[in-house]
This record gives sequence, C-alpha cells and structure tokens, in this order.
Amino acid sequence: KSRFTMGLIADIQAPSIETKVAILQQKAAYQRIQIPQDVSYWLASRIKSNIRELEGCLLKLAAHSSLTGVPITLEMAKGVLQDFLDEEDRPVTIESIKKAVSEYYGIRLHDIISKKRTKEIAIPRQIAMYLCRELTDLSLNDIGKGFGGKDHATVLYAHKQIEKRKAEDEAFRRIIDSLIKKISE
Repeated sequence: KSRFTMGLIADIQAPSIETKVAILQQKAAYQRIQIPQDVSYWLASRIKSNIRELEGCLLKLAAHSSLTGVPITLEMAKGVLQDFLDEEDRPVTIESIKKAVSEYYGIRLHDIISKKRTKEIAIPRQIAMYLCRELTDLSLNDIGKGFGGKDHATVLYAHKQIEKRKAEDEAFRRIIDSLIKKISE
C-alpha cells in the first residue's frame, strides 16, 4: 500500500458566511481595524472564492479609511470595492465573447455563427471559439452549440489554430490579448 492510501480522507468545503464573518472580525481585531457587523456580512456574502480575497478587501477598506479619515461603513465599502466586486458579478459568456469579436472585426453577430467559411468570417469565429475555451468553463460541445451547432472537434481545431498563430505572429497575439482584456472588463 502507498502512503496516500493509508492517509486520512477529508472533505474540505468552502467556509460558510458565518465562518467568513468570524474570520473577518478576527483579522480586523488583530489589525485593530473597526469594521461594523453589517459590512462583515456584506463582504462575506459577496466574496465567494477564498479567504485571501476577503482579507484583501479588508485591507483595502482599512487603507481607504486611514487615508480619507472616513470610518468604514456599508456605503463606503460598496463604493471602494465596487470595481473589484463587479468583476466577480459579470461572468464571461459565449454571447459576450461573440459580441466583442464581431465588433472588433466589423462583422455581424449572425455571421459568426453562420456556416460561411470565408476567411473574413472563419478567423473571427475561430478566435471566438478559442476565447470561449480559454475564458469559460464550458465543455467543447457547449461551445460548439453556441456557434451554430459545431461539434467538439471543430472547437478543438479552432483552439489549436489560434494557439499556433499566436506563437508565430506577435501582432496577432496582441489582438487576442486586447480582446481578452476587453471581454474581461
């Protein structure tokens, strides 16, 4: 038997809101930061990923409070953390990717899902498929369905083509990077 099979198996879940509030209050007390209970609950319910982000938000609020002399309130927290929290609220979708790519290339949204195979349409379609694979957790089949019923092999081929072209063409890589930035904003 290996050492791994002899070990303890533990199912580690994400912390509950109450646990996150307790952690936040403890961190705040340790750093002598006054944070109201309503702000703690609001933050704990908004930050879904991990405790480090929760700590980062606490430090951001403390720094803002210290610099402006304004005590931490729910209103102030919403204002200071608005940009950070908005990013989490807007998931990237196939539709947002298709829209950004079609706008960039000056083609109609309908063309990107059509069966047209001209270079002017095929390359933006491949780019959009590539971005869907990179920026979403969707399966290859789901991505294909979002492009007029293409199959998973078409999506894989598109991804491979764009990867290859990015490696060979610096200007093309910058276009892809700017599209990623635009979509992620």
